[in-house]
Amino acid sequence: MAALGFSQPRAAVRKQPKKIFIQRDYSRGIACRFLTEFPKELQGKVDEETFVKTIDSINTIFDDAEALNCGAYSEGCLFCLTGYTLHFCYKTNYERAVETVARYIESQNQRIYAGKGIIIGDPMDRGLRCIEMVIDAADTNIEA
Repeated sequence: MAALGFSQPRAAVRKQPKKIFIQRDYSRGIACRFLTEFPKELQGKVDEETFVKTIDSINTIFDDAEALNCGAYSEGCLFCLTGYTLHFCYKTNYERAVETVARYIESQNQRIYAGKGIIIGDPMDRGLRCIEMVIDAADTNIEA
């Protein structure tokens, strides 16, 4: 076809966003916590203090959810006494904390990160193993 003067159509080259993963922090046991080490990929895009504050807030929400207190024991006993049918009407403290983390990440994305081309993913999307951060996400359709 090139001999006839037609050129080959070029595939649109789309810049792939870079993904980084904030791993779990097992230094305090198996509680759900994430590392607060500042990734070098975020240098020049986000303040280290802002990043650490975001991860610390997520860690604090999970710490509160996993705390063993009178409310947690009462909740467990109440679920047991109702044959766990209470799950149909009532969310556990941990389920509420997971929803709180999702709302917090969404608000942080809207207020801080999206304007800088970064999207933080919900850790539940990856089974609480890590937090995914997409850099240069301005042209992608990623839901936070």
